[in-house]
Amino acid sequence: MTSNFREKQWKIATRIPFTSDYFLKLNPGSKLKKNDLFPEEFGTYYLELGSGWGEVAVSLAKQNPNTGFILMEKKADRLRKTIRDLKEQDIKNVKLLSVNFNWFLEEIFESGIFDEILLNFPDPWPKRRHHKHRTLNPRFLDTIHILLKNNGIFHFATDYGPYARRGIRFFRDDLRFKPISSEFSLQRANFPISHFEQEKREIGSRIYYLDRVKI
Repeated sequence: MTSNFREKQWKIATRIPFTSDYFLKLNPGSKLKKNDLFPEEFGTYYLELGSGWGEVAVSLAKQNPNTGFILMEKKADRLRKTIRDLKEQDIKNVKLLSVNFNWFLEEIFESGIFDEILLNFPDPWPKRRHHKHRTLNPRFLDTIHILLKNNGIFHFATDYGPYARRGIRFFRDDLRFKPISSEFSLQRANFPISHFEQEKREIGSRIYYLDRVKI
C-alpha cells in the first residue's frame, strides 16, 4: 500500500460528516488513549464495530453508566439517528467514530484499552471470490487480541451459517482465545436486539453467536 493511498484513507477517516460533540477526533500517527476518549474515566470500555442505527449501544450504555462505549459506523444517516437517540435520553457515556473500521483499527487505539468488543452481523460476503472482504479472519483476530485487555471478551453474531462455521474454525486454530461456554450459541440472553436482528428473527433465520475470551 503506497503512502499516498494511505494518506487518502486517513483524510477520509478523519472527515466528520457533520458537527457533534459525540464525535471523537483522530490524528494520523497518534493513537487514542483511554484519557482521549472521554472527559471522565470509566470503569470499563466497550467497542462496537459497525454500530448501525445505534439501538444496541444506546440500550447498553443506558444500562451500564460506568462503561464508556465507542461506536464505529461510517454511514451518516445511521450516525444522525444514534446521536438523536443519545441526546433524547441524555446519555453521556458514548462517543462515535465515523470510520471504516476495516482500514486501520490497530492504528486508531492504544493496545489493551477495551474490556469488550462487539461485531454484530457484518456483511457475510457469501460468494467465494468475495471471502477476502470478510471482517472475521485470522488477521482480524490479531487486531482484537491487541485491543482487548487480558480476559477481555469478543462478541460476534451472524445469520449466515457458513460464515459462523468459518469463524469457529478460526478460533479453534487460535489458542489466544477460548469460548465462554460453548463454541457457539443460538441464543443470546439479556442483550439488546437490533432492528436487523429482529427482522432476521421474524423470517425464521437461525442466528449464531460466538463469544470468546482473550487468554
